[in-house]
Amino acid sequence: DLISCREGKDSFKRIFSKEIIVYDENTNEPSRVMPSQPLHIVLESLKREGKEPLVLKGGLSSFKQNHENLCDNSLQLQECREVGGGASAAPSKLPQSIPTTPDIENAELTPILPFLFLGNEQDAQDLDTMQRLNIGYIINVTTHLPLYHYEKGLFNYKRLPATDSNKQNLRQYFEEAFEFIEEAHQCGKGLLIHCQAGVSRSATIVIAYLMKHTRMTMTDAYKFVKGKRPIISPNLNFMGQLLEFEEDLNNGVTPRILTPKLMGVETVV
Repeated sequence: DLISCREGKDSFKRIFSKEIIVYDENTNEPSRVMPSQPLHIVLESLKREGKEPLVLKGGLSSFKQNHENLCDNSLQLQECREVGGGASAAPSKLPQSIPTTPDIENAELTPILPFLFLGNEQDAQDLDTMQRLNIGYIINVTTHLPLYHYEKGLFNYKRLPATDSNKQNLRQYFEEAFEFIEEAHQCGKGLLIHCQAGVSRSATIVIAYLMKHTRMTMTDAYKFVKGKRPIISPNLNFMGQLLEFEEDLNNGVTPRILTPKLMGVETVV
C-alpha cells in the first residue's frame, strides 16, 4: 500500500515468491539501524506482511567493491525522454509505458472524517467551499504559504512551520495539532489541514491523529487515509516518526484517547 500505481503493486507482489534482499548504501549492522532510517521502515513493512527479508551486509558500496562485474549502471534517465525531436530511443529493457502516478495537481479537498478535511494550498484559498463545509479551523503545515483569509477573521488558524525534508522533526507538532483538531471538533466546526499539496506533511499529522484516537496501527491508519486520498505519500523520514509514535502508543509512553469514539471510522478499531 506504500506503492501507488497498479503496475508497481503487481511487480511488488511478484517478488514475494522469491527471497527478498534489502540493501542501502553501506549498512553493516542491520540490528543497529535507527527506526527513522529508510532501511528500517522497509524491513518493518515487509515483516508486517509475514516476509523474512535478508539484508545485504555493507550495502551497495561493499557489493560494488567486491563484485563490480555484477553491477550495471547502464540505465540513463535521459534515454527515457521522448519529448521533442532527436530524443534517444528507450533501452529495450524498459517497459513501453511508464506507470502513471496519482494526479496530485487535480486532487480535491478530501473529507477524512466528518469534521476533518485534508487538502492543499488551493483548498485553503477556496472560501466558498470551506464555508459550505462549515470549516472554521485551519492548520497550515508549511513555513511559507500565507494564512489565506486570515484578515477576514473567519477562521481560527494555526501554523506548524515544517518543511517536507528528511531532517524535519514533524512529531514535535503532533500534540499541538491534536489539541487544535479536538478544539474544532468540540466546537462543532470542520477543520482543514493542508500543506503545499496535501501529500506528505499534513497527511502525516492526520495519520498520527487517527493512531492517537483509535487502536489503528500505523499501517491501518495509513491505509485508511490513503483510501480516502490516494495521492498521500509521507516521506520516509515522516514514516519513521510515525513508527516511533506507534511504539510509544503501544508502550504507554504516549496515551491513546479512545473516548469519545471517532465518528466516520468504518473499520473496527
